[in-house]
Amino acid sequence: MPSGTVLLFVYGSLKRGGRHHQELAGAEFVGPAETEPGFRLEALQVEGTEYLALVRASTSASPVTVAGELFLVEESRLPALDAFEGDAYYRAEVKIGKGVFALAYFKNAD
Repeated sequence: MPSGTVLLFVYGSLKRGGRHHQELAGAEFVGPAETEPGFRLEALQVEGTEYLALVRASTSASPVTVAGELFLVEESRLPALDAFEGDAYYRAEVKIGKGVFALAYFKNAD
């Protein structure tokens, strides 16, 4: 991975063809990806619009993975992406595969 870049896992409106994909302008598409088991998507209302939010699945839930896309993003773009995602989300690492971690936006606690 080039210096000054991070892997970003996206699963909703930031994906290619998604209504907010332009927020990733300049990011390099790496390929399709899937989280390790233990995550799910949940609907979230933000200013009257429904979005998806990544959440950790409860231990009682059956193992679920979330499909999405990986992008190589300049670290300098992260503050702008954080601002775009707003208070409804927080950025943290998610395991994508054996030894592969990426940043992703998770649902903030209610």
